Amino acid sequence: MNRAFGDVTRNLSALLLFVVVAATILAEYLGSDPAKYTAAAALVAYVAREWARLRGNARMLVFVCAALALWVGVRAHSPLPALEGLARATFYPAFLGALGFLRDAAAASPMVERAGRYLVDRPPARRYAALTFGGHIFGVLINMGGLALIASMVQQANTLAAAGGDPVRRAIRERRMATAVLRGFSAMPMWCPLSITMALLFSLTPQAHWSDYAPYGIGLTMLYLAFGWLVDFLSYPRGGAQVARPDSGGWIAIAVMVAQVGVITIVALLLERWTGVRFIAHMLVVAPLFALGWSIAQHWSAGVARGVAALAGQSQRNMPTYANEVTLFATSAFMGAMVAALLPPDAAPHLFAALHLSVDGFLVVMVLVVAGLGIVGVNPMITLTLILGSLAHAPIDGLSPLRLVVTAAGAWALSLGCSPLNGSMVMFANIIGVRSETVAFRWNGAFALTTIALFCLAVYFVKI
Repeated sequence: MNRAFGDVTRNLSALLLFVVVAATILAEYLGSDPAKYTAAAALVAYVAREWARLRGNARMLVFVCAALALWVGVRAHSPLPALEGLARATFYPAFLGALGFLRDAAAASPMVERAGRYLVDRPPARRYAALTFGGHIFGVLINMGGLALIASMVQQANTLAAAGGDPVRRAIRERRMATAVLRGFSAMPMWCPLSITMALLFSLTPQAHWSDYAPYGIGLTMLYLAFGWLVDFLSYPRGGAQVARPDSGGWIAIAVMVAQVGVITIVALLLERWTGVRFIAHMLVVAPLFALGWSIAQHWSAGVARGVAALAGQSQRNMPTYANEVTLFATSAFMGAMVAALLPPDAAPHLFAALHLSVDGFLVVMVLVVAGLGIVGVNPMITLTLILGSLAHAPIDGLSPLRLVVTAAGAWALSLGCSPLNGSMVMFANIIGVRSETVAFRWNGAFALTTIALFCLAVYFVKI
């Protein structure tokens, strides 16, 4: 009976999140108010049904949002501002749910496992670059699931025999492979249109467009990954340990995964040009449809219906497990809307003037605040939602939207490498069997601080 009740609860939770996705799509394309409020109601019901699954910090954020909603309602003598804020906050859970379909299709694909094994089995001289690239591409397609998959492969591959029987060499291999994967994964928010980072930043900064930002984001990503490889190359001598013979055809799986990311991005860009609807909104449609096609292709011999059923079943099981991420994204966006409603429209410019900061100095402070709060466990999404949300109502003279997005995306990505409390760091450390503080501070700390310092110099001196 308990199992049957659990199945019903899981099915209903999955249905509610699906309603959030579908209603948000209608709201984005048609501007429908009923669809917008339907998405908001389904979101509240989803969080309520999955309350037992929420961690303490997620529950705390819900209580904070409830208090802010009450405060705003009392000041406005109306619940409408809070309802509008909640309706706007549904986009981020909907984006997460839409990408969940893609994650489910990828996780079930033998091609993904083959690609991961191919990367892990690279020779020592090429392993760092391969794992950085792998962590990045797996993160793009499967997000945290991709990080977990490649982390598990790293753990399995790093045996004492593979290190030539030398425990010291094995420890060095563990550190190098771990930092390679994490740096690759952490770079994803710098450019990836499939990341929640891009969804948040471009919704809060509508004057900026991903197509204009892409050259800067991709360039920043390449510099970051190349610098990580250079640091690794200069830090460790070339090893001579034996490695497994790699799959000679594994590169084909890698190429297909890269091509998939390119196809999804190009289709969304074309739809933006044809329809006038913002690029990031098209991801709500393109990602699930692409996932459906991928699942059908995987089960082609069993028929189209089998592919559809496989994806539906996997998503039904996984959607309830997104509860903590959904709550974090929704509450962060809602808090930003409520704080903006409570603050005077000119609060940000007045604070800016009181601090006597130039535009360049303000951007540096923003990077340091995001990174510093990230170290103590404040998600960059919350920090940047509050900052960008306030600036949306009162822009700072001389600060272009594009430069603001570049700075925010870089700050978000770089903060992930030095925070022992962010979800990806905790999960990765658990899989490889070390403390997250060890990974964030001892293994990656110097690199993270160096990249943050270099980025601060860049945002101060480089004008966009």
